[in-house]
Amino acid sequence: MANFRKTLSETDVEVRFSVPSKWFEENLFSRFEGKNKLDLPVKDLSGEVQSFGFSVRTKGNHFKPVISRGWRRFVRAKGLKPGNKIIFVMENDPETGTRYKVEVIKEIRLFGTDIEGRV
Repeated sequence: MANFRKTLSETDVEVRFSVPSKWFEENLFSRFEGKNKLDLPVKDLSGEVQSFGFSVRTKGNHFKPVISRGWRRFVRAKGLKPGNKIIFVMENDPETGTRYKVEVIKEIRLFGTDIEGRV
């Protein structure tokens, strides 16, 4: 399960992006090496590398992984709103050193029809 897709909530857009725990455990947990923070370079559709700061809760039984650092800047740059979709795709790119690509999907009204567009 290297990829995941999520519809953005108001909290995802205005505060921080919560990452599905199952995806986190299967794909990133081992990279934390006992710490509660991880910087992860992620390439967007335009080829620009974003540096996202992932963090996890250190107490309790659930990790509750989130992206906070760098996320709001990305939201503003892409003009994201609740209801837009984000896809994280596993994609090793030796050129940029990234392991993941992030895609943004917005509904676009074109000639009276709603379609999904990647931006």
